[in-house]
Amino acid sequence: MLSLRAAALAAVIAAVPPAARADIMHVTTRQGAREAIVLQSSRAPAPTVIVLHGATITAAQTARSSGFAEAAAARGFAAVFPQGINRQWNDGREDGHISSVDDVGFLRQLVRELVARGVADREHIYLAGISNGGMMTFRMLCEASELFAGAATIIANMPAGIGERCQIRRPLPIVMFNGTADPLVPYEGGNVGFAGQRGRVWSAERTAEFMARVDGCAAMQVTPLPVNASTEPVRVERLDWSPCRAGQSVTLFRLDGGGHQVPGRRQFLPGLLGLGSFQINAPEEAMESFRR
Repeated sequence: MLSLRAAALAAVIAAVPPAARADIMHVTTRQGAREAIVLQSSRAPAPTVIVLHGATITAAQTARSSGFAEAAAARGFAAVFPQGINRQWNDGREDGHISSVDDVGFLRQLVRELVARGVADREHIYLAGISNGGMMTFRMLCEASELFAGAATIIANMPAGIGERCQIRRPLPIVMFNGTADPLVPYEGGNVGFAGQRGRVWSAERTAEFMARVDGCAAMQVTPLPVNASTEPVRVERLDWSPCRAGQSVTLFRLDGGGHQVPGRRQFLPGLLGLGSFQINAPEEAMESFRR
């Protein structure tokens, strides 16, 4: 695992809002020491979002460019960016590569230490993940839902093997963002990756419907979002399952024609990963849902 060196932290500090105090937290697990970037709120303990990076991406890159650091700071949240071993998370996909990395244990310990050190408000800890980090988010909801007050996933679906044995212990609000033309994580479910050799996932809508059943939600309604950029080919629809038990909510933003991009952020290799969209800003929308 690459250490979050001082230079990386300095780059994060330069990019995030001045009010956020940045530090590196060292977390000791049974598999050794792990690290996370912590951007504390001006108040403590504070509502906190833990953001899981995508595969091949670092915690520092995610803190700098995902938009979650700014969206969290604007709402008085602390933001935490843990680092996965070898830049990935053991999200439970059955892709023929058995991993012994206990990321569930690491994230459990991270939550405990954030609370013990006075960073996080125990009752208001949220989990967000992008791509591989989003699939790890679903695994955490299945195996440790009691730790979180809500979740958001971006360009990620439920890993098939995890979903078949998922035991969510409490209803949780969740917001999802998925593109129908994603070349890596298929909207309709199936094999992950360009060559289809990175395990299998459920479809985005099956994933959302599963969460809606857990939350005791009623029927789904579709609402097209207003188009604010006439030249953009991607169109966004909001799928809401409501009303839900105990006031929880399940929302899926379906980006018709959208690819493997974070909505509202700069596109990365659109010729390879598909189109992004500025019709909606996923980090801002996710954090607003947490604030509500």
